[in-house]
Amino acid sequence: MIKVALLGSTGHVGKNLTYYFGKEKNFELLLFSRNEKKLEKTISQFELKNNFTIRKYDEFNNLTYDVVINCVGLSDPVKIETSKGEILETAKIFDTLTLEYLKKFPKTKLINFSSGIVYGGQFSSAVKNTNLIDENFNDGKIKSEYVLAKVRSEIKHRMLKHLNIIDLRLFSFFSRFMDLSSKFLISEVISSIKQNKKLITNEFDFYRDYIHPKDLFLLLKKCINNNPINDVFDLYSKKPIGKFELLNSLKDNFGLQYEISLNSGFPSPTGFKKNYYSESRKAKLFGYEPQYSSIETIVNEMQCFNPEIN
Repeated sequence: MIKVALLGSTGHVGKNLTYYFGKEKNFELLLFSRNEKKLEKTISQFELKNNFTIRKYDEFNNLTYDVVINCVGLSDPVKIETSKGEILETAKIFDTLTLEYLKKFPKTKLINFSSGIVYGGQFSSAVKNTNLIDENFNDGKIKSEYVLAKVRSEIKHRMLKHLNIIDLRLFSFFSRFMDLSSKFLISEVISSIKQNKKLITNEFDFYRDYIHPKDLFLLLKKCINNNPINDVFDLYSKKPIGKFELLNSLKDNFGLQYEISLNSGFPSPTGFKKNYYSESRKAKLFGYEPQYSSIETIVNEMQCFNPEIN
């Protein structure tokens, strides 16, 4: 039985990992959240096997784990833009918590969710290779605290080369557990379909790579079962998708109505990113082969999202 501590289990990624780990028999899952009532409500929706317990963060250092998964953090663009230091402080707290634990228990593996945003810029083209961020990186010019938090975290992890730490850079992620109040294009799309309202978007096309939660969990298990390693990997699906390709597909499949309006759309606190995805296939080292493309991910998960969407 592999003991897994899951930090941030009520977030979007955390809910999916709780759901999929809960279907496995060979894992003992210890769920951590700053909101215990929210966590209880979350797991009440799942048919989990008897392999999980809810724990408080002040218990973290008193228990032992084979694997610690850290998916704590904000992802909603609105919350990122208005955090005023919360992102950096939260990242520092949980980095300190997990790294101090690994120093005491160096055989434990830490899997940390990072972000493709660490590459910076407007992503005029897709990322070609997985670049390491180490102690020689100068973060002085980074203005976004979200970007800065991810960069600083990776720097700390690469400096501790003797510890078993994997950073997974997530670019775009979608599942049935997405919070529709978040200000992502895909959440706005689903809200438009559910409410039978027309989506207003700007004329700019862009490309995203939505990872299916099954593929994410597949890679995670491969990370867990791999030999000790300190490294970083970009996440990817079988194929990314352009905005208008996505909208037209959802128009055909779900009756989405949309209208192009100049200079309207969805501003991002980390800037416009035209090709926000990676072409690096470094994760193949783990034997990772995604089963779903971006459009397959979205159509598949939308069918499970709500009975009203069919």
